[in-house]
Formats: sequence, structure tokens, C-alpha cells
Amino acid sequence: MLRFQFDEKKGLEALTYIASGWPGITPFFAAKVLFFAEKMHLNRYARPIVADTFIAMPNGPVPSTLYDFIQGRLDNAGDPEAVTAALSVERGKYLRISARRAADMDVLSASDIECLDEALAFCKARTFTNLSNLTHQERAWLEAPVNGPMDYEAMIDDDHPDRQATLEEMREFAFYGVL
Repeated sequence: MLRFQFDEKKGLEALTYIASGWPGITPFFAAKVLFFAEKMHLNRYARPIVADTFIAMPNGPVPSTLYDFIQGRLDNAGDPEAVTAALSVERGKYLRISARRAADMDVLSASDIECLDEALAFCKARTFTNLSNLTHQERAWLEAPVNGPMDYEAMIDDDHPDRQATLEEMREFAFYGVL
């Protein structure tokens, strides 16, 4: 199974960017924006945006570390104060995430922002049920164990014109690359 090293700073800035673009976003929708942005970026550029471990949950992919941050579980955060300074989570019937500050755009690349913007637009136009159903058709979700980690290799589209070369580049990046 292909894994990358999670980049906490970049993950936090991506989540802050999403919460800035969709104030009051729920964890479900934030998770789907992150998944679709990550998948787009992998297919286009052969590297992840945040490299979180996506878990195949019943309602679709969930980035495990960033989801823990949203839930207030900051024990494993390298900089818990940075998380609480960047995001606020309103607790009610549904959790709602808002940005307390603008995302640090020096941390996100132009290609990161491109894919995050596309994923935001894609997810905003869909309902909970529609997005959940779409993610249940993703090979990475289908092949993962229930509540288990999803394989980054399975996020590359089967019809990708340079699938093998992209997978080789991803493997090399996973070994040597730094986000």
C-alpha cells in the first residue's frame, strides 16, 4: 500500500483554505473536498496535497489526522495551538468548521490551490447523499477494508493515459519527496 508522509502544516493550511471558501462547512463535506482535491492532484501531478491517511468510512473517505483535528483530538498534533488559532469548530446538531484566519498561501502551491478550488466547487454543487454515493464508486474506497486505510495507488484513474508512469513517479515521491 502506497503511503506518503503527512504534512501537518500543509494539511492545516489546506483545511483553513477550505473553511475560508466554505464558511460553516461540515466535517463530511470538508473530508470530501480534501479527498477529491487529493485525487485530482495525484492524477495531474503525481503527488498529494496533504498526504493524510484516508480511511474508508461508511459515508466515504475521511482524512484521519485532519478529522482528528476537527474533532478536537490534538494529542498527536505537532502544533496544537496552530490548529486552534486557524480553525473554529462550532458544536451543535452538526459540527461546523470556520477559518479564524486566512490560509497561509505560501504553504500551498498553485497546483494545490487549483485542485482545492475545483474540489470545493464540485462538492458545493452536491448533496450529502450524492457525494457519499460518488465516493462509494471510487476504487480506492471499494478496495479498502471497512474503516481501514485507502491505498493512494487506487486513487489514480484506471483510464489515466500515463497511469504506470504516474504510479512510478508517486512511488518515487513517497520514498524521497517532501511536500
